Parts: sequence; structure tokens; C-alpha cells
Amino acid sequence: LPVFIGKNENAFILCKKLEQAGVFVNPVIFPAVPQNSALIRISLMSTHTFDQIDFALEKISEIVQELGVLDDQS
Repeated sequence: LPVFIGKNENAFILCKKLEQAGVFVNPVIFPAVPQNSALIRISLMSTHTFDQIDFALEKISEIVQELGVLDDQS
């Protein structure tokens, strides 16, 4: 599942903070996507529990808000 972030730097920072919080996501940056259209890719599997998915969504929301990465979108 792609989540639009914007700047490459923000995608990297978000990925690192999420990893530290126990959530693994992949950054997708230029040239794989247009400039300033970086995203993170969330991979879900049938073996993930609802609790794990809720945890990941909570951490993503917390860290996105903490970093304000969506505040500076063009």
C-alpha cells in the first residue's frame, strides 16, 4: 500500500523512525517516482493480525504528525 509523503528526505526520516518504533516500511523515491513524490510502501500479509495492523497504523499516524511531513506538501 503506498502512502504519499512528498520529499525524499521526509520519506527516509519517516522510514527510520518507524523502524525504530518496530514498523518496517520501504521508501520509494526519485527516480522510481517523480521528483517530490516520494512515498512509503506498506506491505501487508495475511499473517498480520489486526492488533499488528492497528499498531502499525497508530505508529505511522503518530510519527507523521510528530515530523509534520505532510504539512509542507506542494
